[in-house]
Amino acid sequence: MSGGDDLVLHNPVEDGELSAIFMIRNPSGIHVRPAGTIVKLFDGEDCEATFTYLGKTVNARSVMSILMLGASYNGEITVRIKGPSASRVMQKLAEVFNSGFGEL
Repeated sequence: MSGGDDLVLHNPVEDGELSAIFMIRNPSGIHVRPAGTIVKLFDGEDCEATFTYLGKTVNARSVMSILMLGASYNGEITVRIKGPSASRVMQKLAEVFNSGFGEL
């Protein structure tokens, strides 16, 4: 992938579930600060979300679960979100992933 838009897919899957694939652009990968940023995006939102990296799927609303993925630079994370807030949260996630979590 190239350019500033690393949102690969943003399609309804089923029952209002959205799915997207994001590239990890920040050189340090998903460590504590980016994981915390991700989890804060879910504050007050009505949705369920998972991240899948290298075949392992975790709850995207948990810092510890996200850290357990060990997601590194240039890796791809598949995001699935379901619920009334799914579209809004997916857009927020696109913004933070595309910005490299402010580490670029």
